[in-house]
Amino acid sequence: MVGILLAAGRGTRMKSETPKVLFDVNDEPLCMAPFRALASCCDKIVVVVGYRGADVKLALSEAAKREMGAARFESQVLFVTQDPPRGTGDAVRRAIEGAGHAVSKSEEIIVLNGDLPLIRGTTIERFAKTCRAERASSACLSFRTSNPKGLGRILRDETGVFTGIREEADASADEKRIREVNGGVYYFSAELLTREISSLQSGNAQGEFYLTDLLGAKPGRRSEAMLVRAPNDLMGVNTTWELAQARRIAQSRLQRALCEEKGVDFRDPASAFVSARAQFHGSCTIGPGVSILGDSVIEAGVVIEGQVLLEKAIVRQNAKILWGCVIRESTVGVRSSVGPLAHLRPGTELEEGVRIGNFVETKKTRFGKNAKAAHLTYLGDAEIGEEANIGCGTITCNYDGFQKHRTKVGARAFVGSDTQLIAPVVIGDDAYIASGTAVTQDIPSGALALARANLVIKPEYAKRLLDKKKKPSGSGK
Repeated sequence: MVGILLAAGRGTRMKSETPKVLFDVNDEPLCMAPFRALASCCDKIVVVVGYRGADVKLALSEAAKREMGAARFESQVLFVTQDPPRGTGDAVRRAIEGAGHAVSKSEEIIVLNGDLPLIRGTTIERFAKTCRAERASSACLSFRTSNPKGLGRILRDETGVFTGIREEADASADEKRIREVNGGVYYFSAELLTREISSLQSGNAQGEFYLTDLLGAKPGRRSEAMLVRAPNDLMGVNTTWELAQARRIAQSRLQRALCEEKGVDFRDPASAFVSARAQFHGSCTIGPGVSILGDSVIEAGVVIEGQVLLEKAIVRQNAKILWGCVIRESTVGVRSSVGPLAHLRPGTELEEGVRIGNFVETKKTRFGKNAKAAHLTYLGDAEIGEEANIGCGTITCNYDGFQKHRTKVGARAFVGSDTQLIAPVVIGDDAYIASGTAVTQDIPSGALALARANLVIKPEYAKRLLDKKKKPSGSGK
């Protein structure tokens, strides 16, 4: 079976320069869901691109390769270009021409609109199976709606036999009142489609070649419009409001699957967001307002309290992320704790048992086992040894205005509050840095480093200064 994905349109009602099929749903291109549905049951997939076709091809290729592997993708997927856009019939004709030998060897062809972000492979499989059982040479899925505006109407005769599809631009007033509409999912025998695709005409209101003109029962040919009772799978996207509704349903489906298959506990599902690309390796707790984006990995026993953003982050077993943290392209180790209100920037790696407290910012920094930075600290381009303690207000001065330099803090070292580590610098194991020290050279293991100005105390000076400030001007000495 060959699948054809129609992804050439711009989507002018989206009011955007972005191709409609590239708007994201569950942190992947909108067209990835129909592509995935075809990939689950088709031997070959032909994707028809048009408006900003290079962008569509790149985005879909990246998403599909992550899921199905590069080798399978290269052997199974073909892109063809429709330029200029001349309707769905012309797009399918170009797909057939581009696929060539693959189509001639096939028996069945499934055609999907690229703007169906809720379509599932199981729906396509049931559809194809029913078409075979009914010996249909062509078919579509349909659904009933209270607002059919913009959709093709399903035409039936007085006995209920499906006779065709009328696009809205060509429909009469009576036909526009029909509530059963085309769902954008089509089945054809390869023999019928390859024989009749060239017979399509463009004598319609839009001057396009309609694929839907090939549907409808005719003498000697069975064609079906199969009514779907639960139409969410066929929810198309034509406006950003419709996109918002589809996103809500798609996210709810994803979260439900994670609950049922992995035991994920969403404290407030409506406020949380999880990427379809994220991986969950067991039961964990996701608090309100949490967003997990990109290729993140969440292991068993993790607790994420709330209002947290994770992007391409790895959170190891039994780690805890407290309120208000931002973690990007970083790893949180087993039984480590981060937050509240901490920011782990790309390249941060926490080993087991690390404690990162409130208002701590890190970047390209590795923390050894049981190291801690409890609060109000910036550590960039650094290596923090096992069981080292970084005091409040410590910063690594890693940038000299021209390039970045690294700081290394040894195992069990103690760095006092308000310390400046001026890189490049190395603090030895078990060294002790007194509070308020600016470290400008390497500190040997076990040494104490202390750099402070002498404290000067002037008795009664504060009182005399205050009295002077209170004395009225012009009153003499």
